[in-house]
Amino acid sequence: MTETQLTNGKKVIIRQLSRPEIREIRDLGSQRLFKDGSIGLVGANKVLDAWIDKGLAGLDDWKAKNGEIVPDDIIMQLDDNEQFELGELIKGAQVLNPVKPSRSA
Repeated sequence: MTETQLTNGKKVIIRQLSRPEIREIRDLGSQRLFKDGSIGLVGANKVLDAWIDKGLAGLDDWKAKNGEIVPDDIIMQLDDNEQFELGELIKGAQVLNPVKPSRSA
């Protein structure tokens, strides 16, 4: 668990996710190439919701009990910018390879 806060001062507790959970979240979104060469993101809201649902273990006075998923009414108290910031904090707190692997010949 990692304790941090949003820029507005709201306290956040972030849960460390497993590799399969992280992979599952990353697989929710995709990119779409348009005829004009631009790229769009498909499923960005699903990905953001998944980071929050799986990675949030506490927000201000609310604390998850026994792996509980954050209730919608707690998240609905945050505006879009706060939700985006929260998702980025959760994503950034996940450490897949904290130690560089040794190279073997």
